[in-house]
This record gives sequence, C-alpha cells and structure tokens, in this order.
Amino acid sequence: MMEAAIVFATLWAVVVPPPGVLPAPGAAPQDAPDAAPVYSPPAPPPAPLPPRPRRYGDQGTSEVAIGLGYSSNSGLLAAGGYRFFVFDGVAPGIEATYVGGGNLTSKVGLVMGALRLVPVRTGNFALVLTGRAGRVMLSDHVDGWAAGGGGGVIIFFGDSHSVGLELGYEWLRLLPADFCADLTRCVLHGPVLGLRISF
Repeated sequence: MMEAAIVFATLWAVVVPPPGVLPAPGAAPQDAPDAAPVYSPPAPPPAPLPPRPRRYGDQGTSEVAIGLGYSSNSGLLAAGGYRFFVFDGVAPGIEATYVGGGNLTSKVGLVMGALRLVPVRTGNFALVLTGRAGRVMLSDHVDGWAAGGGGGVIIFFGDSHSVGLELGYEWLRLLPADFCADLTRCVLHGPVLGLRISF
C-alpha cells in the first residue's frame, strides 16, 4: 500500500507541477485566453493631385486679339480677332484689320479666317504660328483676296498667364495676279505687335 501511494504521488507531481515550476521543454503549452481584437481605423484616402497650371492654348479656352497703331503715312491701324482652341494648341478664328487716313495709302480693310498653332507653350511665353486667308477691300480699287501666314512669340504678364504681348512677323500674298497688277506690290509683310487676352 505504501508503494502504491509513492507511485501515485510521483505521477501527480509529473502531471501537475507545483506552483512556480516551469513545464519541462517539449511539454504542450497551456491554452492562453483569447485576446480582445485590436481595431485599426482605415487609412485616409490619398489627397487629390493639384490641378495642372493653366497655360495658353489649352483646349476649350478662347483668345481675343487687339491691335492699335497710327502713323502719318499709313494713318490709323485697328485690328481685332477672336479664336477658340478646339484642341490643345489648335485654334481656328477670325480676324479683321482696318488701315486708313494716312498720306500715302488708301483705306484698306481685311477680313480673314485664321488657324493658329502653338507648338511651344510654357507658363511665361508661347511660340505661335498662324495661317490666314480672306478678303481684301480697298477704297479706290476693286476688291481681292489674300493668303499667307506668320509667326511670333507671346510674352505673358503676371501669374494668371491670361494677358500677353505678341511680337511677330507676317506675310500676305494678294490674289489673283490681276488684282494687284496695278498696285505697287503684290506682297504685304511687316511686324506684328498686339495684345492677347485668353480666358
């Protein structure tokens, strides 16, 4: 009976270790109580990208052109135009010019359709190429036609890039040949200086 008690006590000591005694290596770990779930708030959505800075010639923008000048030879020069950019850097439009009142020239009016291309455009300037063709009206001569083009650069003022000064050069050929046969020349060319307002 004593031997049975000793064996039982030994088995009990192996199965249930006394308090403070670590289980032997390789023993199965006791089940730990389930931990409370940790709540993590969802990450905030990424900030939207800032809009691209507005540039001259963006699709959907318009331009108004204004030009004024005067000399004793040619008299008053007044010019205006409007164009709309149907694509980035591509704008059809219409232009009108009046020259008259000087000592050496008769009154001249031009109404032309134009197509402007903007191959280079930055925040401070834009390179422009313009083709134009239309009607030429003279006060003391039969009317005719003209076609040509020009190029220039627009330098913008301020941070809005909506107002600029265009500096360029243009060339026009008078048509047909018999229209300018009795005129001093059949080609008109000269510098371009005008105010450009885009919106």
